[in-house]
Amino acid sequence: MAKSSGFNLNIKVKINKADKIIKDHGLDENGRITQFLRNEADRLMNPFIPYENGMLRRLKNYPSNSKIKYTSPYSHYQYVGKKAKGASRPKGIKRKISNEKLKQHTPGTGPEWDKLMLENKGKELVQSVQNEVKKGK
Repeated sequence: MAKSSGFNLNIKVKINKADKIIKDHGLDENGRITQFLRNEADRLMNPFIPYENGMLRRLKNYPSNSKIKYTSPYSHYQYVGKKAKGASRPKGIKRKISNEKLKQHTPGTGPEWDKLMLENKGKELVQSVQNEVKKGK
């Protein structure tokens, strides 16, 4: 049987709340890493976005550090890969999506380009974000 040495050891561990840890590491919605992820995903998605004259790739904005919004009038149809019904419509009336698939003119591009990028470049995206996290503030 071990003999007591007469010591008492008290250890207190203080852990920050999860939301503080997330914010401190730039992982919250407006954080540095979130913005880096958006920019890196944007860069890696670009080659998978259908390209005819380049407008779809260029016409976009960033409503927040975590979002990309494609703003060309036909971006939704390109993203779902289906043609719009009807050639003309009264002003203010939205077109409907047909069942007819769009033909992609540039090999390797297509609808749901975010998913295409993740299939083909997902590991590169993860590694890039990991490297950025390791850099710290």
